Amino acid sequence: MPIYDYKCENCGRFEKVQRITEEVLQDCPKCGGQVQRLISKNVGIVLKGGGFYSTDNKILKDRVRNLNKDRQTDNQALLDGDVKSYVEQSETTTQKAVEA
Repeated sequence: MPIYDYKCENCGRFEKVQRITEEVLQDCPKCGGQVQRLISKNVGIVLKGGGFYSTDNKILKDRVRNLNKDRQTDNQALLDGDVKSYVEQSETTTQKAVEA
């Protein structure tokens, strides 16, 4: 549940844990004075899962680079006219791509 900041005319600032659907406080729970809800500057955002960090992107780029190098080796074998090596190398590279 979110924590909202309020300012009481008499008591000063305080925090209140409330559901999003709850109504804004009108009266201070301590003294009964009038309160104002404040806009908070610090909002805690939790990023879960992959793709949010720069290291996630680097790992993916490294995998793609390695697969591209393997594909270049495949193509070089084909250009050299060595079909048998091409087929063997291509199968290995395809297996690596499936595992990635």
